[in-house]
Amino acid sequence: MISEKNTKTEYKIGMKILFVNFAKSWGGGECWTYLVMDELRKRNHSVLLFSNTQSQLYLKAQQNGIETQTYSVKKLSFLDLNLYFKLKRAIREVKPDAIVLNSYLELKTVGFAIKAFGCSKVIFTRGIPYPMKMKPSKRYLLSTVVSDVVVNSNHVKASISNILKYLKNEPEIIYHGIHPDSLVFSESTTKNIAIVGRLSHEKGVDIAIQVIQKVLISQPDAKLWVLGDGKEKENLMRLAAELGVQNSIEFFGFVDGVENLLSKCSMLIMTSRWEGFGLVLLEAMKLRMPCLAFDHLAANEIIINNETGYLIPDMSVDLMAEKIIYLLENQELSQLMGRKGNDLLKNKFTIEKSIDQYERIIERR
Repeated sequence: MISEKNTKTEYKIGMKILFVNFAKSWGGGECWTYLVMDELRKRNHSVLLFSNTQSQLYLKAQQNGIETQTYSVKKLSFLDLNLYFKLKRAIREVKPDAIVLNSYLELKTVGFAIKAFGCSKVIFTRGIPYPMKMKPSKRYLLSTVVSDVVVNSNHVKASISNILKYLKNEPEIIYHGIHPDSLVFSESTTKNIAIVGRLSHEKGVDIAIQVIQKVLISQPDAKLWVLGDGKEKENLMRLAAELGVQNSIEFFGFVDGVENLLSKCSMLIMTSRWEGFGLVLLEAMKLRMPCLAFDHLAANEIIINNETGYLIPDMSVDLMAEKIIYLLENQELSQLMGRKGNDLLKNKFTIEKSIDQYERIIERR
């Protein structure tokens, strides 16, 4: 960050920040990348995105005027010398002050090009709560290219303790944040139950279908609204038919902006097998919805059990269903939990707090 002075005031000139995210589908990481880029842009920083060709993030960035360069990137693209030289040339032309990498895919794909350029502020983000396998190339890139590591929860930080000795600085926790104000709120009197996320194994939508089967026994007019798309969709629809609950489940597919649909639900559930944070919990809290999630997730850093929702131990389908039924039968309690969740969001999980932390890391030398 450059400061210029005159006799009356001191002001800052924004930095040039390059974001690299090669994910093809849209998930919490892509939503968060977009939010951070957009907010930094509002703070007078210049942002640029390197993305995968025709990815959902690329389309979103283009629609909103964020400068983007696209590359066809796959798992083994780091072996592609032509791609390496393209990225090296592009980084030299951009001359970023800071680079933010979405995951190890981005680090291994663009890391050596960054090394050749010599950027001193390279932020590696981690949102997956699993230990990283430390191959020689990964050790080299983490120790020589990366200046800072940002994780989105204590849950994730604890899972990567094996990499600490290779880092220049200890990982910093920056919780995701959103704009807390909304013009619409949950229709808490409905019996629509929302689950939001990519339709993949780790998101546990199959578990949610098992949960709704049990809920329907005492609440036959309850509905499960599935907001998201992915490779597991056909299997999930088949499972719903096998369990006889297909008429009680709505698959909405990918939704660009879930607020309107979420507002027509009374609560949100998260049945993921693993989750680094759970940005959608904040979206639900914004709409004054109680949230229910398994207690082994980072959700226990967001939900206050018995106050803003419920944390379900042992991935118990029966207990999750029991708590859903209880809230459906006690709407005043559901509304109270939703309001308390909204208060928590405004106090702890705003986008302003998150971006303040990002700026401090980016500007730190």
